[in-house]
Amino acid sequence: MAVTSKEKMEFAYAMARHSTVTQHECLRLLRLAATVQRLATEACNRELTEREVRKDEKVQMDIIAILAPHDCEAKFQGDPRGCCVKVKVPDGYTNDWGREGICVPTS
Repeated sequence: MAVTSKEKMEFAYAMARHSTVTQHECLRLLRLAATVQRLATEACNRELTEREVRKDEKVQMDIIAILAPHDCEAKFQGDPRGCCVKVKVPDGYTNDWGREGICVPTS
């Protein structure tokens, strides 16, 4: 499913309003979350190679590193039918049905 500019803008707005994450970091989160989503899809279709597993671990650590200084937490989900990366912000704001955090849209 393609992500629209509107979804990306809504994500950036929610992050700006409810955290101290910068615009540059939001863009980086969008790119990294797309990688997590792609690898989750591959994992559902077939077994990941060692290289892909290491890539997934590295990308998740990069996301955690971006969010840690802002007192935010990443929540990862392996099911590619939903949002694979959610950001738990300090004030508790959510935009998902499970009330886990702010969904990071992926393309």
